[in-house]
Formats: sequence, C-alpha cells, structure tokens
Amino acid sequence: MQNSPLLLKPSKIKSLILILISIAFIVLGILLLEKNMLIAMLNIVFFGIGLIIFIINQLPNASYLKIDERGIEMKNLFRITFIPWQAVNRFRTKYIFINKMVVFDIDPKLLENSKMKSKTGAFPDTYGMSAQKLAELLNEYKNKFSTP
Repeated sequence: MQNSPLLLKPSKIKSLILILISIAFIVLGILLLEKNMLIAMLNIVFFGIGLIIFIINQLPNASYLKIDERGIEMKNLFRITFIPWQAVNRFRTKYIFINKMVVFDIDPKLLENSKMKSKTGAFPDTYGMSAQKLAELLNEYKNKFSTP
C-alpha cells in the first residue's frame, strides 16, 4: 500500500484511443453528408460531443481519484464528489455492459434517513489499473482508515 494521499489519474492511452475513434467517426460523418444528411449530422454531433468531453478530460486536474485518511475524492470533468470511508461497506468489480468497473456498496444505515435511492455507486474510470486491482487497493485503504 502506498502512502496517503494517493492521487490516481485516468489512463492517457485509453483517452487517446477514444479521441482517435471520435475523430474517425466525425470524418466518416463528413464523408456521409451527401448520401444521408440525417445520419451524417447525428454522427458528427454525437461523436463531436464525445470528442469535446475526451479532450476536456485531458486538461490538468480535470479528472482524478484522490485517496486519503478521510475517504475518496473523485473528480470527473471538474466536478468533485467526496465519499467518506464510513459511507462504504466494500468495493468490488462488476460488469456494466461490456465494461468491468469498480462499484461500491453504500452502508444501509446511511440510506434509512436519506433521499438516496441507490445502494450502489460506481467509479467512471479505473485510473490506469485493472478494475480488480483498484477494488483491492480501495478495500486496503478502507480497512486501514476505517478501523477505530
């Protein structure tokens, strides 16, 4: 286990691949403009928005996962979410469509008087690690910092 605080960043290679795929589909949409205007425009708009999001995610401090003794601070597209260790029962992996993600179970005691509807949360990225390794790392930190 590394020292606290630990700062994890999203994989640059994964983001670069998504940027290249978006550019390829935008070019494909431009080439389709004369044959099918509606599909071409939908293609350009959809993948154009994706391209903007992937580029913004590459900006410094736009996205990270910070782990420390208080809990987890997740920043995605400049929006910060803080999850204290006491709010989480455990971290595990789960397939969502074809993507293996790290999910966490929220402590049921916190949901009794809360407006939260979901008992499970998920991370938007695996931050350059496999989902299994990230879940194990988060469980290690939780065990270290949750015990009184």
